[in-house]
Amino acid sequence: MSEGRDLNFLEKAIRIIPGYKGYKAKEERRDNDALFRSMLAAKLEGLLAIAVDGLAGLKGPEALDAASGFGRLTKKLELAADKVRFAARGYRGWFDMHKVKEDELDKLYEFDCSLTEDVEKMQVDFEALGSAVVGGTGVTETLEVAIAGLDDFVHRLEGRSALMVDLQNNTPID
Repeated sequence: MSEGRDLNFLEKAIRIIPGYKGYKAKEERRDNDALFRSMLAAKLEGLLAIAVDGLAGLKGPEALDAASGFGRLTKKLELAADKVRFAARGYRGWFDMHKVKEDELDKLYEFDCSLTEDVEKMQVDFEALGSAVVGGTGVTETLEVAIAGLDDFVHRLEGRSALMVDLQNNTPID
């Protein structure tokens, strides 16, 4: 429980990622980063399953209108999952010339946790899309909302790449 206070990003990560031990132990950083990205990619793949089921469930006149939108959505989801899965790691080896400092890693991991919150928001949009498909109405509108949310997520994900470049270009520590 949060005991009446907001959880910081590290406490949130510990609660939402099975097996997560925290990023503080240097020898566990690579494993935790890979675990985090794997979990996030799995969540995106769960959204992909909802989209594929939605496409399969389309019927009637809206099916033709929405089919191309579902194609765009599934392609973007596949690309987003791959970007997460193959993103640069938030860690540098012991003997690298440029070291990533603890506070820089904290910024990266805080950013990663915010990505998880974004995926949880997208989950709501995708569930609404699934309901629209089952109900047979509002599919096009909810599809556009899901695509817009995914576009926002991908844009934020690109910000992670820029943050990693900043971390890689920091000054050497001797």
